[in-house]
Amino acid sequence: MDEQRRKIIVNEINNWRKNQLLPEHYCIFLLNLYTEGELPPDPGKASPAKSGAALYRDGAQTARNRSSAAGRISAGVQGGYEPGIGTGAAGGGYGYQNGADTVAVSWKMILAWFAAASVIAVMILLAFHFNGFTTPMQIAILSIAILIFYILSVMARRRVTAVAHLTLGISFLLLIVAGVYFLGKWNLPFSATLLFLAVVCFLWLLNGLWFRYGYLLYCGLIGLGVIYGVVTVLLLGEAYSWWIVQLYWVPLALLMVGSGFLLHERQPLLSGALAICGLLYFFGAEISSLYIDALQHDVIQLLLFIKVLVSSAFFFVTRRYWFHWLGL
Repeated sequence: MDEQRRKIIVNEINNWRKNQLLPEHYCIFLLNLYTEGELPPDPGKASPAKSGAALYRDGAQTARNRSSAAGRISAGVQGGYEPGIGTGAAGGGYGYQNGADTVAVSWKMILAWFAAASVIAVMILLAFHFNGFTTPMQIAILSIAILIFYILSVMARRRVTAVAHLTLGISFLLLIVAGVYFLGKWNLPFSATLLFLAVVCFLWLLNGLWFRYGYLLYCGLIGLGVIYGVVTVLLLGEAYSWWIVQLYWVPLALLMVGSGFLLHERQPLLSGALAICGLLYFFGAEISSLYIDALQHDVIQLLLFIKVLVSSAFFFVTRRYWFHWLGL
């Protein structure tokens, strides 16, 4: 190689090394390669008290000491692994290198996993001995657990979305299980259970709006629809007929669909849930009537067929709106 060209390359590598454009070990490897072992000094670390020859000798000795490590690093760039100490965004930790990427396990991650394992172990222990506690103690344990998982979901909703979904689901699951358990333990009427489940559905709606999770809105509206159907069947009793039950469902369904169309610019997430669930409510009368043996199922099937045609025609006529703000 031409000597002038070699000097230019060495100077350029020294410039990279000084400005930290490349890692230190890469620069040392390249300098060792182009100078054939006569490694020039680090321009950012050179001491004025040393002569040029001493600096070159120190550089050459450093290059010889690191030549084997540089060879392994070069192989790692081509696809191998180089064990070492990685530093993540959260702090130092142990990791490995795969090319230019470093997978680091920080101490915060280790502590988080240890804390999660400890919480799970404590929950399993409490579950085995749950019946041995008094009722106020049981309420306190479940309330603290629900509150902890809910706070975790709030803290993780912007950083780790999967953890937020998981902890929020566990929180609501514990709430439902705890409520049904204590209502049955206290021998309260079935209406109290329906009221409790309705409150849970409203909590789903509120949290769906706050967290911006669409599935919570759908779960809340569908859950309220199921509770509404059970209440209508219980209230009507023997007076339950196909035309009376239509008055309970059809106006409500039309109100929900209309609200969805009116709110699609301000609240697109809520408007979509209202419109879709409103269409489901449109068939609520027929679905709830299927559980009444005294009614004629032939009439119910005919009404269901007519409603399918009407809703399909409505969907086709308003398809531009649906395609635009529901993303269909």
